[in-house]
Amino acid sequence: MEEKLNLSLPEVDFNSNLVQLILQLEVLRNNAISIETQPILFNQVKAIFHMIESLQSARIEGNRTTISDYVSAKFEKKTNAESIKEIENIENTIDYVNKRYDEDKNFKLSAHFIKELHALITKDLKNEGSKESGKFRTCNVRINNAIHTPPDMFLVNDYMEQLIDWINKDDKTQMQLLKVAIAHHCFTWIHPFDNGNGRMSRILTYTMLRQYGFDMAYLLNSTAVFCMDRNKYFDMLQKADEGDNVGQLAWCEYVLNGINNEMSKVSNLMNKTFFSEKIVKPAINRAYDLHFISNEYKQVLLLSLKQDNSLIKSADIQKLLKDKTTRQVTSLITKMVETGLLTKPKPKSRMYMINLLSKDLARGVIEALYNEKFISIEN
Repeated sequence: MEEKLNLSLPEVDFNSNLVQLILQLEVLRNNAISIETQPILFNQVKAIFHMIESLQSARIEGNRTTISDYVSAKFEKKTNAESIKEIENIENTIDYVNKRYDEDKNFKLSAHFIKELHALITKDLKNEGSKESGKFRTCNVRINNAIHTPPDMFLVNDYMEQLIDWINKDDKTQMQLLKVAIAHHCFTWIHPFDNGNGRMSRILTYTMLRQYGFDMAYLLNSTAVFCMDRNKYFDMLQKADEGDNVGQLAWCEYVLNGINNEMSKVSNLMNKTFFSEKIVKPAINRAYDLHFISNEYKQVLLLSLKQDNSLIKSADIQKLLKDKTTRQVTSLITKMVETGLLTKPKPKSRMYMINLLSKDLARGVIEALYNEKFISIEN
């Protein structure tokens, strides 16, 4: 007998940890976003943070790319391997979700949009691609090492229509976070695509946070909620597969606790002092200690970091390096721009700022994120 799609929310005890998590996340939903960190620098680190967490999301499915491999591919263009393309696809898919919700805050999920995301996430992939990219499956599938067998292919369209209608249905605000968790499980239960369902389910979680008004969601990559412990993720999904209230509650608490942890991390990144002392300075010092940059370069980068807006001009560097002539300072700036250590906020600007996306600094930022427990994956 065919199992039915279970779109009911679990019964929650008012005194449970789950309720406390919902209350904490509701505060974050309603708080105005206040970024003390210089916006361009913040976005540079956020880009690196998202890059690594996209890597982590791919690794859940068995991708064995290391941080070192991906940084080499991303910043040094050393390979075109499919494993790298898979991770880049996840990044591009998240960017597309952001674009749609930035353009229209009232944008709602649809079957068409979900298929678009699947086409992006499987684009130009062979091993981790899809024979029916951007289409719901027309074959039956099994999930490796799982007890649950996804429903027959003829039921997929109907089940996905039910799920999407349920996601878009107006409900009490306090129920929306539970819906985020339950929808993720239901999506994996349906397994609507022939491949890429795990990656898609994590993108769905992110998309729902954007749709439900968690403005802070665009600052995080919620795929990381499930990346920190691959085995636990699959164990918790299996608990949810049991379909009873206990299993659903355990799954919801697992998901919401992960979202809460990720949002706490991003709150730290928005704090200027934390950002400077714990992320950027260690990255600069690492580059110097490994002889990637000279002492003069290090001084210039630290000077940029000290400024209120992180912007410096040639006169500031002239004051810092008093033994340098104007021509020598101009030459130094040119070299730092050419190597990517400095960047301009606008193309024709005569102001400069540190560029954390340079290959000499990006690895240090990643190491700092690792040391501060933002990421847990080994190099």
